[in-house]
Amino acid sequence: MSVTDISPENEILNYIQQLTETKKGLPSGQPVCVLASHTITDTEALVQFAEEVGPHIAILKVQADIVDDWSNHTIDQLTYLSKKHGFILWEGSRVLNSLINFMGRDSTNWDQRKVQADMIKRNYTNGPVKVGRWAGMATAWAPGAPVDKQEEDVLIPTLRKAAREAVASTYKTIQTEISAADSEDGPEEHISEQTPTTNGWPEFSSNNGVSMRKQSTISVTETITLQPHVQPEDGVPPPPLLARGLVLSLPNAGGTAFKPEFRQSTIAAACSNRDFVVGFLTSEPYFTEYHGNNVMELAFLDEPQGAKGRNLLASSHLLEMRNSLGLFSLISAEMGANFDSDPVHILNSDQDAPEAQPETVMKLNYIIRQALRLRDANRKDKEVNKEETSIPPGPNIVHCPIVILP
Repeated sequence: MSVTDISPENEILNYIQQLTETKKGLPSGQPVCVLASHTITDTEALVQFAEEVGPHIAILKVQADIVDDWSNHTIDQLTYLSKKHGFILWEGSRVLNSLINFMGRDSTNWDQRKVQADMIKRNYTNGPVKVGRWAGMATAWAPGAPVDKQEEDVLIPTLRKAAREAVASTYKTIQTEISAADSEDGPEEHISEQTPTTNGWPEFSSNNGVSMRKQSTISVTETITLQPHVQPEDGVPPPPLLARGLVLSLPNAGGTAFKPEFRQSTIAAACSNRDFVVGFLTSEPYFTEYHGNNVMELAFLDEPQGAKGRNLLASSHLLEMRNSLGLFSLISAEMGANFDSDPVHILNSDQDAPEAQPETVMKLNYIIRQALRLRDANRKDKEVNKEETSIPPGPNIVHCPIVILP
């Protein structure tokens, strides 16, 4: 069942927004997502990379499928660094549902839809990668339900349930491990049986849903290892390690592979499920060329044949809710083409001394600065030729640029 006006806040997006206010190392104050490139193929290299960029990012997007020695040990180390430096983990190797528009199709047999939903659920929670056990964010295509019939969606409710089960399993295992350790090491310490709650979602607690009092590391079977006393540096709030969310792939506007109605459906699905859907992933260079602040403006980029879907969306109750959704857009590699290793040209005056920065971090700063210059130039050009349009109010956009490194 889709979430409407009573939906709880999205813990992950809230955290990303908090980082823009508290994390001093973010390049030009932007909630940057760094995608570990295909050249990082083993745990040692991935962990070293995460250690380098961790203080300067909001999100680390990991391609787990290409890490040759991926294991629970890899997950443990990434989770530790996520907590140490304050960033969200995003598994980026897979799109959970490969059959686009299957889950929301009215003509499809209900039993077939349920079978497919269960397959997608296992792709999310099981197998060697176990995405739902450790990754705060995962990627999916929208279910393709009609704009005004989001209640027919099977996919997002299935994945939400899978996320809740994975988090609940993690929480129960932590409680078991703590209780066992307490029994062995001394007098038993009472730990509440009730999971802390946040806005009605018991698993999505900002304190990670765990009351952890022991000084030692808590091992979690087949999930993660949590170091309870590790805190991010410089007053950055700790990440919601047990929060889970989806990023929906948004087809390009004007593209021929998707009908405009599918874009409308994607936007409607995100608006209907903002507790679980963090935002949209797009291959269009919105960070540098698109300057809208309203999710509904995305809907109005379509060709005229998308008018029906836009009208349905514009008249929807979803627009009454003035929350936010993320827009994750890849910065072109061309932004780093003229990267000069001379720190004078890379670092802002308020950042650390050049000798303290790895080259990867210097390049990240350089790329973001170049992208911001291009975005500002494009904004000025568009403001001169701005056309008046009547766009209804809707959720705000949090722009999150993606940079591939090294």
